[in-house]
Amino acid sequence: MSELRINARLDEQTSEDLQFLRDVLGAKSITEVLKYSLQQVAQDFRDKARAKRQKQLWKESGLIGCIEDGPQDLSVNYKKYLTEYLDEKYPSPPTNVISTHTVGKIMSLLKTY
Repeated sequence: MSELRINARLDEQTSEDLQFLRDVLGAKSITEVLKYSLQQVAQDFRDKARAKRQKQLWKESGLIGCIEDGPQDLSVNYKKYLTEYLDEKYPSPPTNVISTHTVGKIMSLLKTY
């Protein structure tokens, strides 16, 4: 595509937004701010379209929804479920229990007296 010239009339709010972006981006020209803004918006839309296609592929492949008897909120609360699973698998020892290593040290100290 060849170079395109744009003439635009902006309302007050949009003019303020443009000036804000110029300030934030380091007093760049209006052309540079508009190019940057258009590139950012276009990239956001490309990213959303890519994510939507990826999600559709996962659905079609059966990956999404493949756990039939799992919790309905697993995708949102996965950290909670993982923590519960790990706590059950690797329980913390009670705080009032003395380790066998500590008991051994105490016994050897008592024998020296």
